[in-house]
Amino acid sequence: MVQKLAITHTGLVFIRRFQNAISKNSVLPRGSKIIIAVSGGPDSMTLLTLLNRLKAKHDFELHAAHVNYGLRGRDSDNDERLVEKICSAYQIPLSTFHPTEKPIANIEATLRVIRYRFFERIRKKHGFDLIVTAHTMNDLAETFLLNLMRGSGLIGLSPFKRAHSNIVRPLVSCTREDIESFLTSEGILSRQDKSNNSKRFTRNRIRHELLPILKTFNPNIIATLAKTVSILGEKHESDSRK
Repeated sequence: MVQKLAITHTGLVFIRRFQNAISKNSVLPRGSKIIIAVSGGPDSMTLLTLLNRLKAKHDFELHAAHVNYGLRGRDSDNDERLVEKICSAYQIPLSTFHPTEKPIANIEATLRVIRYRFFERIRKKHGFDLIVTAHTMNDLAETFLLNLMRGSGLIGLSPFKRAHSNIVRPLVSCTREDIESFLTSEGILSRQDKSNNSKRFTRNRIRHELLPILKTFNPNIIATLAKTVSILGEKHESDSRK
């Protein structure tokens, strides 16, 4: 099943919340031509579904982009097949990239460079306006903590505030729990990347070890960190204009 025919109350509330967020922040103007970064995971499948449901109302032109690194064998191929299936059902064109480069060190950073270069290449090829990624409020909080421990300055502590004005993250006002609730209520298929549970990566240890401890001090730590990031981002932008 791709999606339910009727939108549930939970789904409708989430869609309205998403519309309000993109309208308030003016991140996806009417008529935007959008490249959607789709991994097949819960966050990106939610973003793909939201934009598909809103494309007629907002006159969006959509094109999906998927990177199959081939690092997880059959799981990577199954991710790609799901993305192909849903994009076909939604009648959204899809571009897929199979990199030949296999990173040895600093894997996360290398893969990030590979995929963003691909997304930008597709954007320019089709003459589109924006690249949208499915980063959530949780990703924002995790990145903040990661950069904090690395001793980053103001720029690093306001992640996602970059000079790349064509990259948009419209789900940063939503938590991972919001995403899971929407997927469940609407019966939307997604894939789970098992490497997200590996303690090999520092980000995963922040997600599964550090944040649960911080939640014992502040149950709303995700929202609190996101608010801090917003304040630091505004400070950075203010300083940049001086």
